[in-house]
Amino acid sequence: MTDSERISIVIPLFNEAENLTSLNDELTKTLNDLSLDFEIIYVNDGSTDGSLDVVKAINSKDSRVNYISFSKNYGHQTALKAGLDHATGNAVISLDADHQHPVSKIPELISKWKEGFEIVYTVREDDSKLGWFKKFTSKQFYKLINRLSETKIEPSTADFRLLDKKIIRIIREYKEDNLFLRGIIPSLG
Repeated sequence: MTDSERISIVIPLFNEAENLTSLNDELTKTLNDLSLDFEIIYVNDGSTDGSLDVVKAINSKDSRVNYISFSKNYGHQTALKAGLDHATGNAVISLDADHQHPVSKIPELISKWKEGFEIVYTVREDDSKLGWFKKFTSKQFYKLINRLSETKIEPSTADFRLLDKKIIRIIREYKEDNLFLRGIIPSLG
């Protein structure tokens, strides 16, 4: 990786004040260990629990941490798109703030990107803690969406993924209000 390459991390969040400090510490350590030039962009989606105050405190200590804050909750996909629109990296990794996406996998995502992959996505492992209803409805959702759409969506894909800046440029062209990035990204490559 050359000095001009930069990784952006985009994290939509809603009421995650308790998780943010530990998440940020883990991210910063992982990215520093990789000797990467990076930025972290938190997108506060109208949190009411003090999440924005935590992000501001982190930002005051580390200029690589930035944030966008919505005045109300617009939804996860809108927050994710806002972060992607503001990211400056050569690649962007998105993940959720609730510790469900393992930061330890970031080196693998970057490794695949260095191999030339422009989209590197992850798939959730079956969680034994999830109830049968959640598993059933999730499975039915993917069956239905794949039946209705020409673009197939891999079941259990997550918003924990890496996108090259070429893909980000294309996503920035989408101006829809109700964007479904899990449906758009497979159609791009």
